[in-house]
Amino acid sequence: MQHLRLNKQFALGAVATVSLALSGCVSIGPRGLELSRTEFNSAIQRTDGEQLLLNIVRQRYNDPVMFLEVASVSSSISRSASLNLSGFFPGGGSPESYNGGIGGSFSDSPLVFYSPNTGERFVRQILTPIDLRTISLLLQSGWSIERVLLVAGDSFAGLKNTTAGAGDYRVLVDHLRTLQRADQLSFALETYNNVDILAMIPTATALATEAYKEACRLMNFPADGRPIRVQLGIGERPDPNSYVFLATRSLYSSFYFLSNGVEAPARDVGDGVLQRRRLEGGVFDRGGDLFKVQTAAGMPADAAVKVRYRDQWFYIPATDPDSRTTFALLSMMLMLQSGDTARMAPLISLSPTR
Repeated sequence: MQHLRLNKQFALGAVATVSLALSGCVSIGPRGLELSRTEFNSAIQRTDGEQLLLNIVRQRYNDPVMFLEVASVSSSISRSASLNLSGFFPGGGSPESYNGGIGGSFSDSPLVFYSPNTGERFVRQILTPIDLRTISLLLQSGWSIERVLLVAGDSFAGLKNTTAGAGDYRVLVDHLRTLQRADQLSFALETYNNVDILAMIPTATALATEAYKEACRLMNFPADGRPIRVQLGIGERPDPNSYVFLATRSLYSSFYFLSNGVEAPARDVGDGVLQRRRLEGGVFDRGGDLFKVQTAAGMPADAAVKVRYRDQWFYIPATDPDSRTTFALLSMMLMLQSGDTARMAPLISLSPTR
């Protein structure tokens, strides 16, 4: 009777173990999402940032840029469980013996497809001047007009955005940022004869502020409260009282502009690999607030984004919110500019808009 009792206990244990193993297979679908989706998302976001920083650093060295896009991701997840039991129950009062084993496996087989950005479409994407629709979307979503125009603007109302970032251009965008921060300036996109126009609309309370008066003076625009209409263009305005001209950079030019903020490794400067750029007093100076990339021989521990290039680590510190914000803005501009470049407005317009 003792042998029979042991057999029953052993059988009940086997049934319970098999049931547990089988119940784990039921939730593999939802559990697969929990195991992989966030990890893939984080990996793609991190490597996109590394690739963007790499291309900015390449511009510092005057090396060609290259983007490799993740075209698609496919992942196959499987899980299995097994149970092996054996026992020996001799007669004659000999001790019982039995053994068992439980096994399982989990596998994740991701397939990642890359697509190199080459050819005419990619060249047009990075060489086409950033359009007003992109500028308008950024401003209407809350991005700082100062940061947007420092990164994307080449000239505004005849004022040149220099590498050092000093001068009237910086003063103008500072005034516009002051108005935006005080909710005294709003933005809208208009279309006139198939040409996009950015309207900067001051509030009634803005008219008495020094920021508004000085901004209008620098733009040579009447400080009478009318919307300030901005068109893509360069040169003299046929009707200065109706609109102002904005010339934008291409993404490629924006990369090069921000590459001024990449710290020049002393080794490469000494070897003549690259030249030290004159940045005194501007937004890329060590006291600047737009964009800075630091270098280190070893892997940095406090990096928000980092990449290794020419046996050197280049990184944006996690404790530098201004550089991180500018980097996020450039990433957003890259995504927005990936659309249809064929509808870019003419650079020069000679017909006044009202």
